[in-house]
Amino acid sequence: MSDIDQIKAFDSGIAEAINMNDAAATATYYADDAAIHPPGAGRIDGKDAIQAYWQAAIDAGLSEVSIVASSVDINGDSSISVGTLSGKMGDAALTGKYIVVGKKTDEGWKMVQDIWNFDA
Repeated sequence: MSDIDQIKAFDSGIAEAINMNDAAATATYYADDAAIHPPGAGRIDGKDAIQAYWQAAIDAGLSEVSIVASSVDINGDSSISVGTLSGKMGDAALTGKYIVVGKKTDEGWKMVQDIWNFDA
């Protein structure tokens, strides 16, 4: 699998894991020292805290998630991907956009910074 295909696999893998209510599988796409920057909340650091965040979101009703990269740029062992997302939180429809910074590790590409927000 090419580097770009591995990075794009973040999107489908995370969406699938969330849709299967599996926060532990969601966390596997993040580096141990990763951080997420969810909308309306402070920065969350570390894979365990990220897994807890996704578990809370799943428990709150996050479902039907779709994540699609519109661009992926690779520079050495670093990447930046930009794309769109959609899903549901209970009955509310969500649409938005994201930026992910990735790094190539001994285990393949992992996310190190993940920020997203929702459209008004």
